[in-house]
Amino acid sequence: MPVRLIIAGAGGRMGREIAQAALGDKDVQIVGGFDVPGHPALGQDIGALAGRSPIGVTVGDSLEAIVGRGDIVMEFSVPEATMEHLGTVASAGKRHVIGTTGLSLAQLEKVAEIARSTPVLLSPNMSLGVNLLFKILPTVCQALGDGYDIEVTETHHRFKQDAPSGTAVKLAEVIANALGRDLSKEAVYGRQGICPRTPTEIGMHALRAGGSAGEHHILFANEGEEITISHRALSRQTFALGAIRAAKWLAGKGPGLYNVLDVLGI
Repeated sequence: MPVRLIIAGAGGRMGREIAQAALGDKDVQIVGGFDVPGHPALGQDIGALAGRSPIGVTVGDSLEAIVGRGDIVMEFSVPEATMEHLGTVASAGKRHVIGTTGLSLAQLEKVAEIARSTPVLLSPNMSLGVNLLFKILPTVCQALGDGYDIEVTETHHRFKQDAPSGTAVKLAEVIANALGRDLSKEAVYGRQGICPRTPTEIGMHALRAGGSAGEHHILFANEGEEITISHRALSRQTFALGAIRAAKWLAGKGPGLYNVLDVLGI
């Protein structure tokens, strides 16, 4: 049986990418989708919105009305909506794949609490490549030690609301943990005026312009050399494909809070 998928934000750019990826996978079936009341996509066929043939499933304006049809709700939205949907998904006994970024510490704690009784997969980035960076960065940091300055730079399209990106924050957290640093104390967000670098700070820089799907660069530098680790998403398709893979993996799992590294088995 294919995994029955409900898409949050089905009328948006990421929702259409997810639909397109799902329609190309025989192990997934789109059974519902919804968006905010008043959205221009309401009532439209999800297949047609994704540039495919109509599938007979239209965009609604309520998760509650359709949550019973699916196995998994796929979520790339804003924090407030995600938290509201999380309760609905949990109450219905369904599973939740969340790619929303910008969640506060309190919201993340609530996600973890709900995941004790509901299968939830949460990742700031569904790209398999970015998640491999999360895996290898501790090795790099531990090998280099404290003798290198560290800067994290990210670029996204002009419409992205949160800055720095959730992925950049996660990369910085991985680096800080590997080096035994407290990111809340060591992060420096941009620079202005007289602000000499401290030996343990981690620089964070966000660029917003054009239509970039997402770039992340980590620079390690001392006075003798520079090492740059980079990831560039060429389109949103990479996030959609990763999310579909995550959904298929989560379909067979019990309650718990998972991430893409769990999907990859590393």
